[in-house]
Amino acid sequence: MVVPIPLSAIAAPKLATVVARQIEDQVVALGWPVGEMLGSEADLLARFGVSRAVLREAVRIVEHTGAARMRRGPGGGLVVSAPSRDSIMTSISIWFSYVGVTIGEMFDARTPLMVESVRRAAERRPRLDVRLVRARMTEMEATVDLSEAAFLDLDSRFALLSDNPGVVLFAGAISNIMVSRFVDARERIAPAATGHDALDRLAVYRRIADRIEAGDIEGATQRTAALYDSVRRRLQDCPFNPRRAPPRLDDTGSPKLAERVAFALRDDIERAGWPIDTVLGSEPELIQRYDVSRAILREAVRILEHDGAVRTKRGPGGGLVVSAPDSAAIVRAAGLSLEHDRVTPRQLVDVRSALEVAAVRMAARSAEPGVADSVLASVDNERRAGDTAIHLYDVHHSIAEGSGCRPIALFVRVMSELVARHTQLDAADGSSLPKIAAETHRAHLRIAEAIAAGDADLAERRMRRHLTAALEVLR
Repeated sequence: MVVPIPLSAIAAPKLATVVARQIEDQVVALGWPVGEMLGSEADLLARFGVSRAVLREAVRIVEHTGAARMRRGPGGGLVVSAPSRDSIMTSISIWFSYVGVTIGEMFDARTPLMVESVRRAAERRPRLDVRLVRARMTEMEATVDLSEAAFLDLDSRFALLSDNPGVVLFAGAISNIMVSRFVDARERIAPAATGHDALDRLAVYRRIADRIEAGDIEGATQRTAALYDSVRRRLQDCPFNPRRAPPRLDDTGSPKLAERVAFALRDDIERAGWPIDTVLGSEPELIQRYDVSRAILREAVRILEHDGAVRTKRGPGGGLVVSAPDSAAIVRAAGLSLEHDRVTPRQLVDVRSALEVAAVRMAARSAEPGVADSVLASVDNERRAGDTAIHLYDVHHSIAEGSGCRPIALFVRVMSELVARHTQLDAADGSSLPKIAAETHRAHLRIAEAIAAGDADLAERRMRRHLTAALEVLR
């Protein structure tokens, strides 16, 4: 059994992180005006009252989340930018690698997202978009491109039919990670799929598209759930081979050399088994190993430092040191990306429902000892703290972690941060808080009791009712 690394183990933020969050919050408050200048370095130093070193570290954090970038030269300064979805997916991939997320966990998180995408598509019936998906299926059949990577690409196209930025981001991230694992032979279909199997699978996708165009929500979602369940049963993680050949820098799929070096460094860390606090090498040694310039190596190191995968140790015996990636940075960056994509309250609830209903069912069915006790304890802590309306999410996080699916637990934390930002508690004097607190605590207790009873259907009904009610306080 893989021991989960708790997402709740997050250290107090450094000053640079606090400044970075203030900058990001300003970008969101301004409506994310891409290209607008937030201020020169001198302006920002005066505004935040910090040292140049702290500000520059804050800027590096903001550049990583994609909220802004520093424009150099005369008239330069911090400029609002569009977040990079690729960098978020890379961060998620690194964290998955570090905690050892399995193919089963990825599928358990991806299936409810794909079911949600076809449910929403069947409601919307976007005929033009469905025709584009059909064209991709025709192309796959005509070119006999029926690889697992091709089907994962098809899944990403179905996810787009949801018109929900959360579904697209999370499902797309998992698909990209799965593609890389298939390419590296770290996942496989067992028994191996034949050409006939692949054509049968493609036919199921076509029937799902038929149901979407017909507006048949039940037919589309049932076929999708059955399809992913059948594939899930045949997917396996391959035994990890630390002796496998490292990738050549020109085989890593990225056009930028620094990104390819970062990928190769990460691959070396994976093959070594994430040996925390181990020195990978000094700067001269790494320059020689990867045959790149000092500037390229340092850019590659910054990419991995942003994700917490490495840190630089100064002085004798120093060098590039393996460290533990922090999920908090992913939660923040993914939440900001969805803010940029103008995620709506309804879309937030739809993604939360897909993920948290799956989580509550898994928690209720869990054979792991202590899951129900942990959820009940979080409900009791909520009661004793007396601040349910302000801290709405601890019970939800406990349920997500109790599911045993770490991707779901991570994505639920992203959604919690967004919901917190969009929650509007009426009455400035706080007179509505006691009522909201009582109703929320009662709902949490009933969900926890259903989990403790092992009744997945009852837990699902209660969770759906609770999340629907949450729409009333979203803006």
